[in-house]
Amino acid sequence: MYISKIYASGFRCFAPDAPLELALSRGLNILVGPNDAGKSAIIDAARYVLWTRGDDYIRPDIQDFHVDAAGRRAEDFIVRCTFDGLSAEEEARFLEWCTNEKGRLRLHVCMRGSRRASAGGGSVIAAQHRAGADGEGLPLDGELREYLKATYLKPLRDAEREMRPGRRSRLSRILGAMPAMGRQGQSGAPWGGRTLKDTLDDADDQVRRNTAVTGVATSVNTDFLGKLSFADDPLVATLDLGVSGSFDQILERFELYLNAKNGGERVQRGLGYNNLLFMAAELLLLQSHPDQVPFLLIEEPEAHLHPQHQTLFMEMLAERASEPAEDADHQQVQVLLTTHSPQLAAAADLETLTIIVGHKAFPLGKDKTRLQAGDYEFLRRFLDATKANLFFARGLILVEGDGEALVLPAIAEKIGKPLGRHGVSIINVGHRGLFRYSRILQRADGGAIGIPVALVPDRDIPPREAKSLVGTTRTEDQWEAHEIEARMKMLRRDTGDPVDAFIADCWTLEFDLALRPGIAKDMHIAVQLAKTASRDAARLEAIRTAAAAEYDGWIAACFSARQIAVEIYRPVIDKRASKAVVAEQFAARLRKRTETAAELRALLPPYLVAAIDYATGGYAAAAKAPFADEADGEEDRDGEAATGSGDAPAPSAN
Repeated sequence: MYISKIYASGFRCFAPDAPLELALSRGLNILVGPNDAGKSAIIDAARYVLWTRGDDYIRPDIQDFHVDAAGRRAEDFIVRCTFDGLSAEEEARFLEWCTNEKGRLRLHVCMRGSRRASAGGGSVIAAQHRAGADGEGLPLDGELREYLKATYLKPLRDAEREMRPGRRSRLSRILGAMPAMGRQGQSGAPWGGRTLKDTLDDADDQVRRNTAVTGVATSVNTDFLGKLSFADDPLVATLDLGVSGSFDQILERFELYLNAKNGGERVQRGLGYNNLLFMAAELLLLQSHPDQVPFLLIEEPEAHLHPQHQTLFMEMLAERASEPAEDADHQQVQVLLTTHSPQLAAAADLETLTIIVGHKAFPLGKDKTRLQAGDYEFLRRFLDATKANLFFARGLILVEGDGEALVLPAIAEKIGKPLGRHGVSIINVGHRGLFRYSRILQRADGGAIGIPVALVPDRDIPPREAKSLVGTTRTEDQWEAHEIEARMKMLRRDTGDPVDAFIADCWTLEFDLALRPGIAKDMHIAVQLAKTASRDAARLEAIRTAAAAEYDGWIAACFSARQIAVEIYRPVIDKRASKAVVAEQFAARLRKRTETAAELRALLPPYLVAAIDYATGGYAAAAKAPFADEADGEEDRDGEAATGSGDAPAPSAN
């Protein structure tokens, strides 16, 4: 059986009028999202209901009761885990705790917390664990309680300490719970072999016979204890390995550690490797023990792990969480995991992710988002760690190239909206279709995830003045009005909560920057600097001076703004100047400008300013997302509909 749903009402950040209802698959479930969204509260909800197999002291306190907007703390809460997929043996075993729902047996396990004012001040907290959807069923007895306990790996865990020997060590409990260890604590194996206890008894006997050990024991007894004993109560000590006690005491002597690389003397290994070792031991127990529900809770498994090891760990975890083959010797492990690692999120299948935003859960399964069937395969190929940052941001700006990715942070800083301070990330999709990524955050039911997504596509319709740059490609004056309308509609296809498109005013980012009189000179200087590989200070200063003089000459000759923009943009479209280098040079010059934020807003392209404003606080979710009408998109390199085409020319006259 597996947990199919976690419900929480009045518990921490989950208000009674907006409870958590999180559906889980029986395999891998990954919670992502910004800080303080509710991820840890979900993990703790499961811990409170099921308890764990570690030494965690789990008891609700006053901080677990929800506080509303007016500052009033709730007086009760309920947390519930629902189990489905019970086997025939489990149905029979726990029949009296199960609920019959339309012929299907389900197990609801609830914890109800309540608080009342104490006469001496403060609050008295009480909690009950019962079966039933509302906690109205029988209390949970010891057998069921032990069967349902989860394995919990806390964040920033001390893996080395967990694997050390010692009283009630975690390793001793893992070993003691392994089925293979069941008969090792008794002498004489039924199969005729020797057990672990047989081996240790023999070793203990050899130790007792050792002359040095015997001498020390005799000296202690003769020289000291014999003189300290009463006549009727002699004190006699034995010096040995201490294996004559319980088998648990034997297991507490075990230690699990990583070998040295060269196989030589034992050395201290790093935190990341020890973390992997500890998680491997816990997974071994979960997948091989038939007398417990294989449910694993992990908070931030990326702690101390190198990015490549994070990818390997996610691949291994996905394998163990998948349905095993019929002849497999292990059971499927259900995993609920939280992470802040783009590396882990990128390594997982998109369908396993759930975004937690504003204390609400938004699963990304195929029936939950507006992603089309082909989008999931596309994203499986191209959603890497840099793009997976979209799962953790408070706002997003999706761009088509390096130019926007380099320029927009500088613009945001100068207009008083620094992206880092607002938790906004820029995702460069590299001409691969902006809507492929933005549809991740759009819901199939029209609901809205509260993360604003600003798309910044190029318009890709060259102006008439740029005819000398584009050759046979049609310019704006050669397009019919309905063609331009269709183009703009295509660039806005699928917009709707929380996604909006901010399309280039004229052609491309670089051309539109060159088109603005107040910053065109800086753009021209940036383009000219991008044409040279020289790092000589005198040479660079000469280029700046010549570019500024050339720009002033155009102004003196009464060139129009578009004519000037064409001349500035010419080296870019001719590939004599790298767009990335141009953007870097322009951003550096922009940061040195001394105008106020309001003055710079008036100088910059309006669509860029609007995109930044939207992503940094200008978005308000609608009750239901009004999606734009579908439009036929251009074909990207994979033959799927996409939006922006970067520098791709507009349709030719042919």
